[in-house]
Amino acid sequence: MAFYSNEIIQQLKAHADIASVIENFVPLKRSGNGRFLGVCPFHDDRSPSMNVNPSLGIYKCFACGAGGDVFKFVQEHEKMDFKGAVEWVANFTGFALPQLGAPENNEKTEERAMVRRLNELACEWFEQELSRSPKALEYLSSRHITDETRKRFHIGYAPDGREGFIGYAVKNGFSPLDCVKAGLAVQKENGGISDKFRDRLMIAIQNMSGIIVAFGGRDLSGKSHAKYMNSPETELYLKRDILFGLYHSKQSIAKEREVIIVEGYFDMISLFQGGVTNVVAASGTALTELHAGILARYAEKAYLVFDGDEAGRKATFNSLAIVLPKGIAPRIFALSRPDGTKIDPDNFVNEFGAAAFREALKGSEDWLSYLMRIRDMESPEERAKLVTFAKSLVKSIPDHELRNQYVKLISERFNTDRSLSQVKALKPQKSFDERRPAHGNGASNANGENAEVIPQLEQAATLNWASIPPMEIRFANLVLRNPTLMDRALEYFDMDWAASGIQMFESPVVEEFVNSAIALYAETGAMSPQLLYDNVSPTLKLFLEGLPEEKWKPPQEIVEFYQTLTVLSTKLCDRQKHQIPLNTNEAVSVRMQMSKFTQGMQKLNNLFNAEKINIDAFADQVVRSRTPLMQFQAAIQNGEPVQAEVTPSIPTHAAASATAQQNAQPSAAPFVTPQPQQAPAEYADKQMATSEPHTNNDEPPEGFEPPPPADDDEEAYSYGSDENFNEDFDNFG
Repeated sequence: MAFYSNEIIQQLKAHADIASVIENFVPLKRSGNGRFLGVCPFHDDRSPSMNVNPSLGIYKCFACGAGGDVFKFVQEHEKMDFKGAVEWVANFTGFALPQLGAPENNEKTEERAMVRRLNELACEWFEQELSRSPKALEYLSSRHITDETRKRFHIGYAPDGREGFIGYAVKNGFSPLDCVKAGLAVQKENGGISDKFRDRLMIAIQNMSGIIVAFGGRDLSGKSHAKYMNSPETELYLKRDILFGLYHSKQSIAKEREVIIVEGYFDMISLFQGGVTNVVAASGTALTELHAGILARYAEKAYLVFDGDEAGRKATFNSLAIVLPKGIAPRIFALSRPDGTKIDPDNFVNEFGAAAFREALKGSEDWLSYLMRIRDMESPEERAKLVTFAKSLVKSIPDHELRNQYVKLISERFNTDRSLSQVKALKPQKSFDERRPAHGNGASNANGENAEVIPQLEQAATLNWASIPPMEIRFANLVLRNPTLMDRALEYFDMDWAASGIQMFESPVVEEFVNSAIALYAETGAMSPQLLYDNVSPTLKLFLEGLPEEKWKPPQEIVEFYQTLTVLSTKLCDRQKHQIPLNTNEAVSVRMQMSKFTQGMQKLNNLFNAEKINIDAFADQVVRSRTPLMQFQAAIQNGEPVQAEVTPSIPTHAAASATAQQNAQPSAAPFVTPQPQQAPAEYADKQMATSEPHTNNDEPPEGFEPPPPADDDEEAYSYGSDENFNEDFDNFG
């Protein structure tokens, strides 16, 4: 029997808000940690025992053990088969499923996969070309975009050539027509095909899972009539589905329960770079109901930051009609300089800083005040139009009590009656019954037979949180909550590391998590917590369920990532050291090199904390430190001697000091009170710090003559060559 592809299922799961789906059956209450609690419908639950985790897309009852994803909930609650649950969720959330059995179904699936691969190839090429274009790099510098931000948002450059990318794609196995289907090339009437984006700064557009689905191109030639050009819609890209930047900002939005909606790519990027991370941009299209539905999962309030011209007013009116019915309270906000001239968010945050932007937000207006200010309130006719428009907006709000409060407010401000009977809802909302699929009340399959109801499986997996080192729990949470660290994790835990057989972590479940996350990222190019959760062991599922929501402020996550690796590698080296018996001079020599390694990692951390090296030099040395660890492992497994030159020294041209931002120490943000099976909260209270100096009480074998002691223990350490490494370290002093 024909069925939907796994790709479609995953897209629908990412699209659907599990909390919104479940809330149509069971009242939910936000627990304060980005999750929801509710009374479990699968047993006689007298107190809220069901935990709903939107970030992982799962629900879990800690009383009866019921749990699963959004499809499993609908299956169990509505007594449907899996196919029926998929169609129910798609219908409820407005997701367009492909027609099953249609001849072109396989072709469409293959085309989506092809477009995705081509987008990834194009992103790689654009980024390569950017490094070769002084003009594009100078433009980014003029917009105050840092290298870190450029990499985070996959900003590149399309050179001014007819077939630059087409030629690159052909060399990598794609045809020019494939490029047309992906929206990366255009076909002319005479049959000729050329690059669509030429002499443009390229900005990758990512979906909720981080997959690159399209591009936005900013003209750098000064000749084009279109300053910005976006990819056309493809099998992978529908404008109504995408809010630019949401992939990066959704965790921050969920934590603050507020979202800032701006117009342009650089408005969003500059704010995010400046530390205002709860921001998205409606670039390339007007705000849609689907956009608002997605934002409603995370935010209770939306700041609409549009231009003050007529186009900006129309965008504001449209946005009001979109967000109000979704239960999001809109605030209207326009920026200006001290002299009163208008300014966009991009320029504002670069001129005055993120703190000034946050302060300016406090002057935003509620939507009623905004309408009263921009409309003519003198004549009765205009006043009546405004009242009718406001009431139409209010009537579209499904929440009964919120609607009543707004009606009361309109009555007080405009001295009018509180009745909505004479107005029509501006955006009529379908009732719950209208949204239900026709087969929603039955449990029959496509053949009319009674579908098999899969019984709730007993939860067999267990997890002893107390046995997991707190630092390893925090490191796993750091990687899970900061997908931008995946490239750095992939650089450290690469194929050479995997082939060495080293177990970096004391906890098997953390080792499994890191390996699984890296394997998923290497395969898909994105870090999706939901997809990861679907493909791991039951024990790791419990681990992911228990990790609390937390936010790191850039570049805090990068600093903590590398500092944690220095401590973890030191602990690993200590474990390795005790696997080598002191029965030969060679073994003693290896043990002494291990002791030098731990001292060197401590010294490296101290240099960074003292601001004698910057984050780039620090990160580079942490990655280089893998080499001795792998050689130590080889010595343990094969008895091979460790080479003297185990790690290159720090280059002397590294920056002598780091900025305060680069060296900001990670804070130990306290976690919320955990639910059952959650990570113990006390691990978050432990500061990330370098390990204490290690002592070596190992006795050498009889007859062994140690080298003469050094005058200065600190100078005695060598990462590889004593002379080179210590000389470079002295240069930093």
